[in-house]
Amino acid sequence: MHCNPSFLRPFALKIILAPWDLETFAQGFEKLLFSLFDKTGQTSEKTRTMETKIFDVDGLALQLEQVLTAVNTRTDLEGLRRDWLSKDGAVKSLFKQLKDVPPEAKPKVAATVNGIKERVENFIREKEEFFAATDRAESVSKEFFDLSLPAEYDGLGGIHPVTIIERKIAAILRPFGFSVVHGPEIETEYYCFDALNIPPHHPARDMQDTFYTTTGHVLRTHTTSVQSRVLEKGELPVKVASFGRAYRNETEDPSHQAMFHQFELIWIEKGLTLSHLMGLISHILKEIYGKRRKVRFVPKFYPYTEPSIGPQIDCAICTGGGCSACGGSGWVTIAGAGMVHRNVLQEFKYDPAKVSGFAFGLGTSRLASQFCNIPTLKAVYENDLRVYKGE
Repeated sequence: MHCNPSFLRPFALKIILAPWDLETFAQGFEKLLFSLFDKTGQTSEKTRTMETKIFDVDGLALQLEQVLTAVNTRTDLEGLRRDWLSKDGAVKSLFKQLKDVPPEAKPKVAATVNGIKERVENFIREKEEFFAATDRAESVSKEFFDLSLPAEYDGLGGIHPVTIIERKIAAILRPFGFSVVHGPEIETEYYCFDALNIPPHHPARDMQDTFYTTTGHVLRTHTTSVQSRVLEKGELPVKVASFGRAYRNETEDPSHQAMFHQFELIWIEKGLTLSHLMGLISHILKEIYGKRRKVRFVPKFYPYTEPSIGPQIDCAICTGGGCSACGGSGWVTIAGAGMVHRNVLQEFKYDPAKVSGFAFGLGTSRLASQFCNIPTLKAVYENDLRVYKGE
């Protein structure tokens, strides 16, 4: 039985309509099929022994390359994609004809068709990249940039509100002779609690309020731990300030954060009184917020100071009317302060009868939120550009 090439007619019909030289390709493919059969319709001896020359396959590849060479524009490329890779394209038609190829020859013919498909796909992808690169190069060559013109930008960035407050405080304290010191954020219980007259049963030492490490250390709950390390040296007078982060295991709300910034000051010398403390705090706050800002002091309790006070300023968000930032009171507590407790002085070998001192810790995060009119502490740490731009 002679092999009937009628199964190629649908493909040949499409080739006549296509803009490419697909008719030649189809004829070559037909020759490839006929080369696999003898005149009786049986598989030839060459095919059975897999010694068939790939003359026709090479011819098909050559003819395909000639078709690809003719692709010079995006329109040509889209035409190639449509006529070869679409559901009605040439490659699809070739795969449909494989059902009429004898089983012995089918692997070789299928591999040839797959090779043709991959070649077309790779060509289209490479040509698309080439066209894209050409468009970019042409666009750059047509554009003109005067590199001598000044750049247009919004500036080099903004200073964080907390940093602004820290720099202001440092500048205010400089004439008083204070030096800035730093301490570790991972602290021992002694420097954070024991040395500051905070007993083991105090609520501040519960795991519900403090972050403990597996080694028994704590994330410092206040920068007052730096005070312990300074007093340990036993020098007089003591006039130091410290800025840094503090950590507390507490629920976050508009006025509380698990991590916040704090400023600590301690002054130990002969003759210091509570009035000196209140005067210095008032001076710092007036210098930051202006002379008209209201400041008041309320009684507080802290284990390491006696007496203890809580400096407050009128809320800048609601101007004293009451809001979530101030808890509805119209006032914001921005520090804990007091005269250094005699037990703390004695812990570090200072004689309470000869020297006295005061200490206070200002919440620089709260100072910053009030300074920039930020309603919540969380917003101070959210990297919102509006905060840095003062909007």
